[in-house]
Amino acid sequence: MLSKQPLYEQLHLSLEEINEMLLNIIRSDQELDHTSELYYSIERMIAAGGKRLRPIMTLIGGRFGNPERIHLVWKAAGLLEYMHMASLVHDDVIDESELRRGEQALHAVTDIETAVHAGNYMIARALEWCSDEELLEEDFFTGAELAALITELCVGEYNQLQHRFDFDMTFEQYLEKTKRKTALLMGACMSAGAKAAGAAEEVAQKLYEFGESLGIAFQIYDDLLDFTSKSEEIGKPAGADLRSGQLTLPVLYALDDEKQAVVLRELHEASQEEDFAIAVQMIEQSDALERSRQTAQQYVEQAEHCASYFADHPHYCDLQVLVQYFAHAAKPKQ
Repeated sequence: MLSKQPLYEQLHLSLEEINEMLLNIIRSDQELDHTSELYYSIERMIAAGGKRLRPIMTLIGGRFGNPERIHLVWKAAGLLEYMHMASLVHDDVIDESELRRGEQALHAVTDIETAVHAGNYMIARALEWCSDEELLEEDFFTGAELAALITELCVGEYNQLQHRFDFDMTFEQYLEKTKRKTALLMGACMSAGAKAAGAAEEVAQKLYEFGESLGIAFQIYDDLLDFTSKSEEIGKPAGADLRSGQLTLPVLYALDDEKQAVVLRELHEASQEEDFAIAVQMIEQSDALERSRQTAQQYVEQAEHCASYFADHPHYCDLQVLVQYFAHAAKPKQ
């Protein structure tokens, strides 16, 4: 039975402590003017909250190493969440999205220039942390690894732009984009936590595979939200991804039906709102959503299989909590 407790409580973590750690990253920067718009912007983003899935996954990964290195695991959690938050700022600017989690996006509150600089600063700050001499001596998650991760995220976003309104996109191309855009970072959070805690390479790799599988399931679930949630719940209208030309998994599955494919392939950047509304309703009434849920569940089961490698570990139960959380996300709401 799924617990009604928030994920962080089930894993015996403090969301307040995570947010305080994120704030300390900018507070500890002596070069940053604490009265500047840049400082305020980042502080505001942290205060806006969120599920903090990525730092949570990093901290859980750290439980599979040496507990005496917990301070390094917290550093890894902070720098990876900074990188994730920066990517959200840039995404909102590129997508011209005025809302983030139902609240005004950063660029809507300030301006595009300030938002972009805030995102750039957060990535640079994360790289700076990785370059700290103490961390390098401790065989920490390296700046080179983080830079490679940032590169993959950028390529994933670029691939998404390349495939706007590309109704010939294959499932393999969708999966590759999803790995780079979402799953790779979740896998990296699990493995970075383990590496920061001094875990063996094999342990870190298994945790990476576990996190990547959950990340794919998470992205498919996010694809489903675009068709199953109310606009006030996700901060954008239903079918917003399709309207912007993003081909998500439900759209790909709907294309398997010839009649639906005819309607979808007529869509383009200048299509009328009513054309998109018809397409969204068609997908909602098809089997595409259920097929997407089933695919998400397959990746959850794949993660569960990865977790079984740690069946004898005292923190195996933490991996089970994460599996249950993502499995529940993929189920239709009653």
